Amino acid sequence: MPSIEEIAESIGFSEYALIDAADVITSKELREGCNAQACRKYGSCWTCPPAAGTFDELQPNIRTKRAGVLVQTIRDNIDYYEDWEALAETRDLHNEKLDQLANELRATQTGVLEFSTGGCDVCGTCTYPDAPCRKPAEQRLSLSAHGVAVGSTCKKAGLDYSFQNGRVRFVGMVLFD
Repeated sequence: MPSIEEIAESIGFSEYALIDAADVITSKELREGCNAQACRKYGSCWTCPPAAGTFDELQPNIRTKRAGVLVQTIRDNIDYYEDWEALAETRDLHNEKLDQLANELRATQTGVLEFSTGGCDVCGTCTYPDAPCRKPAEQRLSLSAHGVAVGSTCKKAGLDYSFQNGRVRFVGMVLFD
């Protein structure tokens, strides 16, 4: 049976690191960035505020888990401020790989939860607020909604999270019991 690191590498993540769930750094202040003025996903899906719940209500999604893996998809030669198509392509590729990782870990781990940037878009168009989530077991939870300090958590896990001209990093996390 391959290790979690071998699975992450075979899927094609640029960087990855195992992490204890207790080492995921969260902040209520970071969560406050999830608001209608600051984020296009606010009020648009089940995994983002206000539907997702409060900071305190979401903490058990992290604090009741044992461990996990942080992953990064890195793309060079991209203008973060101009090349929206390349950014979207990279985000979509990252989320496809993240879904694959979560699905593979569900075969060997219990209580698997998947976290990404930007809220869930598994279904394309979310049923929020008119109907229940169509795929609750496959949701991509929002790192921001949970107040995850992505840079600090990456640093704690030994991953670089610096911003560099021409380079983007998409970060995901999969936690399990």
